[in-house]
Amino acid sequence: MDGTPPEGILYGAEYKQEDINRALSDENPYDIVPSRDEDGHGTFLAGVACGGEDIANDFIGAAPEAAIAVVKLKEAKPYLREFYFIPEGVPAYQENDIMMAVSYLNRLAMLYDMPLVLCIGLGSSMGSHGRGGTLSAYLNYIARRRKRVVVVAAGNEANSRHHYRGQIAQTVEYEDVEISVEEDMAGFFVELWTSAPELYAVAVVSPTGELLPKIPVRMGVSASFDFVFERTTVVVDYRMESQEMGRQLIFFRFINAKRGIWTIRVYPQSTVTGIYHMWLPIKELSSGDVFFLRSNPDVTLTTPSTALEMITVGGYNALNQSIYLDSGRGYTVLEDIKPDFAAPAVNVYGPGLRGNYTTYTGTSPAAAITAGACAQIMQWAIVDHNNPTMSAAAIKNMLIRGAIRPNDRLFPNREWGYGILDVYNAFDVLRTS
Repeated sequence: MDGTPPEGILYGAEYKQEDINRALSDENPYDIVPSRDEDGHGTFLAGVACGGEDIANDFIGAAPEAAIAVVKLKEAKPYLREFYFIPEGVPAYQENDIMMAVSYLNRLAMLYDMPLVLCIGLGSSMGSHGRGGTLSAYLNYIARRRKRVVVVAAGNEANSRHHYRGQIAQTVEYEDVEISVEEDMAGFFVELWTSAPELYAVAVVSPTGELLPKIPVRMGVSASFDFVFERTTVVVDYRMESQEMGRQLIFFRFINAKRGIWTIRVYPQSTVTGIYHMWLPIKELSSGDVFFLRSNPDVTLTTPSTALEMITVGGYNALNQSIYLDSGRGYTVLEDIKPDFAAPAVNVYGPGLRGNYTTYTGTSPAAAITAGACAQIMQWAIVDHNNPTMSAAAIKNMLIRGAIRPNDRLFPNREWGYGILDVYNAFDVLRTS
C-alpha cells in the first residue's frame, strides 16, 4: 500500500486524522487515502460501536462521541492460505499481523493519552481453547494495562458440527471419530488437543477402508500416507505445546480430500481422564462441507475469545430474548466461564459500504455493541471522574454484575455466560452496592 508506514513498523501505511478529513472533503478521496473496506465487516462494526447519530435513518452507535482508530489488516500470505486450504476471496489474517495492529493502537492511545477499547470481531478454531496461545497471551497483556479493555466475539460455530469431545478409558483399545466430507475438496485440517498427562496415538481409515496404521507417539514426528483408491494424502504431526499445561497436539492435513466418511482412530497411550477434543476449521475458512458425525456444540468459542482477561461476548436475539443458535458456546477446556455474557447479535442495524444501512447477524456485532458500552464506561470513570486506575477487570465485573439473568435459566451457563448485557442495570447495581 502506498504511504508512509507508522513509526517503528516496516510495512503498511498510516493516515492521520488530517489526511482522512482532507480526503472526505475532496472529489477524489482515494487519491489522498488509497484504502477502503472491501467487504463491509469493519465498517459495520465501527459504526455499531461508535457511529454518529443519523436521525433521518434512525441510527446511532453505542458510543457516538468516541474517537475512532482503525487498522486494515494485511491478508495472510499465499503459502499459508494454501497450507490451510482457505478458499480464494475469503478474508484471512495472520496472528503476528493482528498483534502488530494491536501494538500500533496501544501506542497510539499512549501518544494521545486516551483510554482504548479494542473490538476484535474475528477468530478461528485453531488452538487448545484454553488460556494459552501467542495472540491470547498478548491480548491478555494489553487487557491488564491501565485504561485498556479488549472485547472479543465468541464466534458463530455452535451449530457448525466442527467440535468433537472424546472420552476414552485406558482399558479400551481405541475410539473411532468419524468425519463426513460431503464433496471432493482441496483439503482440510483437524486439530486434536489433550492436557497432560494424557497422551494419544492415532490411525486413519479412508472411506473405502484403507488404513493408515497406528503412528507411535514421538513428539516432533511427522508421518505422511497416500491412500490409493481415494488418491488422498494424509499428513499427521505429533507436537507438544509447552505454554499451557504441556498439551499434546496432533495435527492432521487431508490433501485432495475425497467425499465420504473418514475415520480418525484414537488410541489411549497414557490417560487419567481420557478426555480429548478435536476441532475442524470454522465454516468461513473451509473450502467445503465437512463435519463430525458425533459432534458436540459446547467448547465452540473461537480463538482468541477463550483468553481469560478479555470480555468475551456471545449473541442473542433481542426481539424474542432467545439465544442466537450459532453463538459460540463455552466453557473453555479449563472450565473457565466463557462467554462472559450475551449481547444483541441478530439482525443488528448498522452502516453499509455505500452510504446505506443494512443488518448483520453474528457475534461480532454483539462485540461491537459491548465495545461501545465499555467506551461509555471509560468516559464516565476515567475522563469525567478522573479515575485512571479503572481496569478491564473492573469493567468486566461491573457488566457481569449488571447482566440480566432471567429466572427460567441457571447462571452461569455455556450459552449465556452470566446473562444479558444491560449497561443501565450495571450502573444501578453499582449505585446500590
